[in-house]
Amino acid sequence: MKKKFIFTFLFLFILIKLPISNGVEIDVTEGKIEPLPIAIVEFNQENKNEDNYSSKIQNIISNNLGNTGLFKILPNDSFLQSESEVFFQPLFSDWKLIDANFLVSGKVTLENNRLKVNFKLWDVYQEKLVINKNISGVSRSDWRILSHIISNLIYEKITGEKGYFDTKLVYVAEEGTQEKKIKKLAIMDYDGNNHEILTDGNELVLTPRFSPDGKNIVFLKYKNNKASVYLMNIKSRNTKILGNFSGMSFAPRFDPNGKKIIFSLTDRGQSNIFIQNLENNEKFQVTNNKYINTSPYFSPDGNKIVFSSDRAGKQNLYIKGIKTISSKVERITYGKGNYATPAWSPRGDYIAFTKSYRKKFFIGLIKTNGKGERLISEGYLTDGPSWSPNGRTLVFFKTVKNINNQYETKLFTIDITGNLEKELITPNQASDPDWGPSIKY
Repeated sequence: MKKKFIFTFLFLFILIKLPISNGVEIDVTEGKIEPLPIAIVEFNQENKNEDNYSSKIQNIISNNLGNTGLFKILPNDSFLQSESEVFFQPLFSDWKLIDANFLVSGKVTLENNRLKVNFKLWDVYQEKLVINKNISGVSRSDWRILSHIISNLIYEKITGEKGYFDTKLVYVAEEGTQEKKIKKLAIMDYDGNNHEILTDGNELVLTPRFSPDGKNIVFLKYKNNKASVYLMNIKSRNTKILGNFSGMSFAPRFDPNGKKIIFSLTDRGQSNIFIQNLENNEKFQVTNNKYINTSPYFSPDGNKIVFSSDRAGKQNLYIKGIKTISSKVERITYGKGNYATPAWSPRGDYIAFTKSYRKKFFIGLIKTNGKGERLISEGYLTDGPSWSPNGRTLVFFKTVKNINNQYETKLFTIDITGNLEKELITPNQASDPDWGPSIKY
């Protein structure tokens, strides 16, 4: 028996053919999502210690897949088979009765403080095993990473897209009142767990951005009333300044190879864009005019940048090649309002941006040719979009009222259809997020 599953998404006009079942398609064209039912059975285990990891791993996988909005996680009490029976051979007719399209089972063992997991993914309607994989040698303290790896493998097999469940977010943690805020760099797992503070708050820090390998962060630090670009190694926390510039520097960001940074530099009322080689500290000036050119962002291949400029009388988005200074500048936004903080999708298809118009604030998307602009989120002081590594989800921040009717800055994620907006819980207020790369294993 075969079944065709159709997920519908708003305005994307993309057809993704799933690699598992013949006739199974995801039609990404509408604004309505029909999640795919999936059963995730608690993993088999042989002793009490393993039982603890079994249930925790099941919960993480369920949360990861459920958070995407593409999957409907079926409740455990609807299962008609035990975990031990399912692991060896599911009765597919039982799983079809509860409309499970896919089925996840596994076995976890603990030896010498190392975890070993054998997990399986079954296509219920094709009645076949599509993943049977052993993962071993993982420290018991890394059980969350193990769960994220399994989630990535399942997600990629079913959707054809890379998973992002092993990624991290870096952002600015904010404490204190609106008049006197203390800002620190912070890092956490993509889902808000394993939260760490990276700086002491003695100096103002802004716009942290990951290196492509996820090992370093480039950011702004205000010292002696001057903003300069700094580099921090996440593991050692060692920090160094990348250069002393005349004027004020803003919005530093790595190129896709991690060998250069790009930023804007303001001097005597003008703001222009520069690229600095991290190996020899040589600088290359990308723009050279009297306007405000800021928030530069590299294309995935590193050959172009998108940036914001007021050269047409208000802020708009422009694309420019960076191989030569004489490369043509192309304007891509012509709508009403101001456009800022562009972010080029890692897939290369869309540019996310912030838009303000008549005291309203939006997160939007536009194609690189300037067509298909659409707004996917609205909120007070909405700003700072950053892409997940697979280019299907954005993180951003906005200001909301709390239960005491006071304004707070919070992080949110949203998928590119404009559906599934949700708050990311952090210990304090949060702004300026950046989504890190997937971990290389």
